[in-house]
Amino acid sequence: MAMIVDCAHYLAGVRHVAPTSLGDAGRLAREGAGFVWLALSEPGPDELDDVGASFHLPELAVEDARAAHQRPKLADYGESVFLVARTTRCDEAQPQIEVGELDMFLGARYAIAISRSSAGPLAGARERLDDHPEVAKLGPMAAAWALLDAVIDDNERVVDRLGDLLDQTEQAVFQRDRDQSEPIYLQHRNAERLDRAVHPMLAIFDTLERGEPVKSPEGLRPHLRDVGSHARRLSEEVVQLSSALDGLLNANVARVTYRQNVIIQQVSSWAAIAAVPTIITGVYGMNFRHMPELDWTFGYPLAILIMVVAVLVLRWNFRRAGWL
Repeated sequence: MAMIVDCAHYLAGVRHVAPTSLGDAGRLAREGAGFVWLALSEPGPDELDDVGASFHLPELAVEDARAAHQRPKLADYGESVFLVARTTRCDEAQPQIEVGELDMFLGARYAIAISRSSAGPLAGARERLDDHPEVAKLGPMAAAWALLDAVIDDNERVVDRLGDLLDQTEQAVFQRDRDQSEPIYLQHRNAERLDRAVHPMLAIFDTLERGEPVKSPEGLRPHLRDVGSHARRLSEEVVQLSSALDGLLNANVARVTYRQNVIIQQVSSWAAIAAVPTIITGVYGMNFRHMPELDWTFGYPLAILIMVVAVLVLRWNFRRAGWL
């Protein structure tokens, strides 16, 4: 079931008493001044139809919202604008980031936000509208600014978290002997998911900053440009993060290969050292009758001495070569 996270009427930038129902909110949006802010969490198809009927939303836009799982976009339906943004959240207990979706309908007197994951950005948008009445008085497009600003701030926290994980993995690669391919792969996959959420939103900011074909108030464009520059910087950081993970993966492979070579060198060295006494004892183990050393008093001690000297010489040579 859908949950109404927030509902309010903004008049001259000031928040007023919330309408009591969708019908009341729709009538207030059609007949009153200012604009109605409505935030919903996880609405079903029937509930979306109720919202569309109450606010007279374009049917095509409602169908888009009903479909869900869309790429970030900004679509103009004449009297209404439909905006899709991607949200990201990073839980320390989970190996991968959670990517959600925010849909938003913007009309002349309403701003309807629909969350399909965490409701955090909805609360963040309300705080921004309440803290900046000079922006809220610019109309429903101010709600789009507040929502996008909250989404980008959440994305930045995810980037910071992935950066911390990168530092930890980098230390593990160069200070430990365990292969770090799996954590590097998981972080790289998270970076790709984050890039798919952030990069397509740059086109949305380009459109909003230009004010065409979707109209945005002139006074709001500096705020949109500020959030847009934040999003572009964030997109660059995600690309840098992916590049750093690629380099770290190559370094990890090199470290693993080096450790394998060291092990092979050590095994080969000890095998060569063990081969000399093995050959000598093998010769004496053939039990030939006519062997001069068998009747010689110093034959046995000499064989032992030759084996010890050969082992020590080989070990010294391998250590000098860095194999042991």
